[in-house]
Amino acid sequence: MKKFIKYYWWHLILWFSFIVYETLAIWTVRGKFSNTENYLFHYLINIPISYLVSGMILPCTIKPGRRNIPLLMLLILLTILIFLIFSNFADRLLAMINGRTFFGDFELDHIFVGATMWRGIYFMGIGVTLFLYQYSKRSDQKSARLEKQTIEKDLHQSQLALELAEAKNAYLRAQINPHFMLSTLSFIHDSTRITDPKAGQAVLQLSKVLRYALDTERGSEKTLLRAEIEQAEILLNITRIRKEKTFINLLYDEKDWGIRLIPFILPSLTENMLKHGNLSISSDPGEINVAVRNNWLFIETRNLISTGINDSGLHTGLVNIEQRLRHSYGERANISYRKQEDRHFTVNVCLPIE
Repeated sequence: MKKFIKYYWWHLILWFSFIVYETLAIWTVRGKFSNTENYLFHYLINIPISYLVSGMILPCTIKPGRRNIPLLMLLILLTILIFLIFSNFADRLLAMINGRTFFGDFELDHIFVGATMWRGIYFMGIGVTLFLYQYSKRSDQKSARLEKQTIEKDLHQSQLALELAEAKNAYLRAQINPHFMLSTLSFIHDSTRITDPKAGQAVLQLSKVLRYALDTERGSEKTLLRAEIEQAEILLNITRIRKEKTFINLLYDEKDWGIRLIPFILPSLTENMLKHGNLSISSDPGEINVAVRNNWLFIETRNLISTGINDSGLHTGLVNIEQRLRHSYGERANISYRKQEDRHFTVNVCLPIE
């Protein structure tokens, strides 16, 4: 009831004002008021005519691009006919109740038909006015929504431009000659592969990570899932060189290697596990599961949280992944993560296969 009053209170006020005005006008002309039943019966017939026109007839017959004038005329004539029948029925019923009529004889003569038709057209005109007002209000609301969407789109584009500028500045600040860096890593590998094989192997693996980063920077926006898996395995190999007791199970199906996605999603998730997870327990290893279901790629990770770590930086890498997914896939991609009660941390990434 409160919702009805909220949206239609102005209808109630206008109809109340109209009834008061019309009652006083008739009293001024005729010098007397009618009984309550007369007002009640006739306004219960008259007022719905306005809403029938504004809420059903006009919306169904003059839609933009689908106007049906013949149907409109037919419905108007049918409405007038129904109005005549109901008005005559109301007059006869009132005569039976109080034994008199206020507006004179209710026989179906030209006077009754003319007066009643004028009355019906009068309330139809109110319905047309109501329809035009509601149409104008909806148009204004639609324009406001479109304007809001345009503003939000402009703000989003401005934000993207700002983030792009910041990324370019960060890239320029950190830019080093890649050939120099790769040559240096190759020199370190050659110098240590005999005296310290583990260090030499770590340098070799690190050079592969750098080469992948450079290739994806200069190549297309998407990379193969196979390359992502290989980079994740390289990160695991580097970590195991440093910490032999690093237990992570990387699960995938080789038939899915041809799927393309934006780069550094899987390596970033792997790095997040290596940085914040407790992966030293063989009976409770971390797990990375890459699977395809119904043309969607799912990447799920689960690991025991390292005790005593600072949670303030736990989600930084994940937030970066979320921003990259949003920029590349929009609302189609999703990432969610949470800390479970058993001190395990889970991450779920879902993105469409294109």
